[in-house]
Amino acid sequence: MSPHRAAALAAAAVFGIAIAIGLYVSGSPLEQRLLRSDRQRVDDLRGLAGVISRYVMETGRLPETLDALVDGRHLTRLPRDPATREPYVYVVKGPLAFELCADFSRPSPPPMQDDFWRHGPGRACFGFDYTDLPRPNRSTP
Repeated sequence: MSPHRAAALAAAAVFGIAIAIGLYVSGSPLEQRLLRSDRQRVDDLRGLAGVISRYVMETGRLPETLDALVDGRHLTRLPRDPATREPYVYVVKGPLAFELCADFSRPSPPPMQDDFWRHGPGRACFGFDYTDLPRPNRSTP
């Protein structure tokens, strides 16, 4: 084997090992896409919770459905799951208590382990109770 051919094979081997290590450290493109979709789900649920909070402060009640928030003031459209394009799940649990749910692909990454939005793979629901949230004064003069 010529020295040039040996050098080329060595360089190709080093390049291949570098790619393998890079994929191992950062995860495969599929894994990165799944993690990115999960981050989007958390961002969407966080945004919905904020919009519902404003709705409660303005009206003194929860919306009956998420569709009630699409009024041009609160939302112009509902966020949808980035993979399935299905709407997120909203369940009213009491007069001012509700859950928002999504189906996650992977467990929360380590930085989120103590976060309110921590989740495992599969369906995760996050509960909210706005009983103590300030609401509009409904008294009449």
